This record gives sequence, structure tokens and C-alpha cells, in this order.
Amino acid sequence: MSNYIYDKNIWITGASSGIGFELAKNLSKTKCNLLLSSKNSEKLVRIATTMMENAKVYAFPVDVADTVAVNDTFEFMTNEVGYPNILINNAGVYIGKPFLETTMEDFDKQININLKGYFNTTRAVLPAMIELRDGAIVNIISVTAKESFKNCAVYSASKAAVLSLMNSVREEVREHNIKIINIIPGAVATNIWDEAVLKRFKNKMSTPNDIAKVIEGALQMCSSETSMVENIIVKPQTGNL
Repeated sequence: MSNYIYDKNIWITGASSGIGFELAKNLSKTKCNLLLSSKNSEKLVRIATTMMENAKVYAFPVDVADTVAVNDTFEFMTNEVGYPNILINNAGVYIGKPFLETTMEDFDKQININLKGYFNTTRAVLPAMIELRDGAIVNIISVTAKESFKNCAVYSASKAAVLSLMNSVREEVREHNIKIINIIPGAVATNIWDEAVLKRFKNKMSTPNDIAKVIEGALQMCSSETSMVENIIVKPQTGNL
């Protein structure tokens, strides 16, 4: 199989930290164009300037929950670089609270970023992918979409909704040679956790680089004319925390 990533325009959301940052850092060693997005514009621009190895790296600050901003950013990046061939939906937020302590603000924030954000970016890129009859969309979801845990009811609901959404979208775009890949990690050592949890469990968690490598492998399969990756579950060796 050929190198699917080579010379592609790759849009990564939530690229200023965690899995998105590690993936961008790894991909910067290949010949591609990295279109990095994050709400944290200052950090995003700073890290983008440090990643220019073989890749060309561009920073596009945007709040993925803002539909107008996403559409404007997509138009701007296509004019500056070209249509994204690959979208990595990674931006997300986790608010760990018991259900009865979860506020409407907590609810809206998680649903807007974790679900609406993926909807917005996917809606933006698909028309061009369909026209070109090529493209891949990778969604970083969570094992909470498939298993039940305490203190994350709304987060779990947002991730389960994304999984259902993207599985359905996949069936709609198969005929256009577009790949929809869902990465479903267990606990990953990122700043989504508070410091106390990381201090206690970090050594048992997957690393962001572990997940980045899985994404890279799944993308390479996109060059196959006969097979594709659909849903991948990645858990720490010790299982759920």
C-alpha cells in the first residue's frame, strides 16, 4: 500500500494538547500539510511554529462549537492551503460530576463541543470529499460511549451520540470512497483529567502517543482498495481504571 498521509492536507482539531498535539507532532515528520485548530490561539500558534520539520504547518484558531466560525475557518483554510483530505475530530471537553451536580452549563458545554463540534467540522469537509471521491474522517471518541461509568453521564451521552452519528454517516459516504474511522480509547493520560487523578493513575493509562500511533496506522489502511478500518477500541493493558 502507498503512504496515504503523504502530501495530504490534514485538519486536526484540539491540536494544542493531548492526543491532537502528539498526532500533529508525529505527522510533522512526514511530507504533508497540517491544518491545526484549537480555541487556545496563543498556544496553537506557538506550537505550530515548532513543528515545521517535513510538514508545512498552519494554525487556524476556532471554537468547533461555533457553526459560523467553523464554516468561515474552513473557507479560509481552503483558500490558503486547499481542501482538507483528512479530518481528525479530536477537540473535546470532560466535566466529571455526579448527575445531580451537573448543571445546564456543564451539559451545554459538553454537548456543544463533543457532539455539535464534530457535526460542524464533518459537515464542512464532506461536500468537497464527496466531489473528489476521496477522504478520511477520524473521530476520537471514548470507551464511555460503549460502557457505563460513574460521574460522566453527560460526557458519555455526548460520546455515544458521536459514535452513533458517525457510524450512520459512514454508511452514507461509503459509495463516495470516504473512510469514517472511530477511535475509541479507554483512559488516556491527558489534561482532560484533574491533577489528583493523573497523579494516581497516570502510569496505568495509555499515553497520547499510543493513540496517535493507532490513528496513523488506521490512516495508512485508507490506501487499501479492498478494506477499511471502522471502529478501534484501545484500552490500557490493565483495563478500565
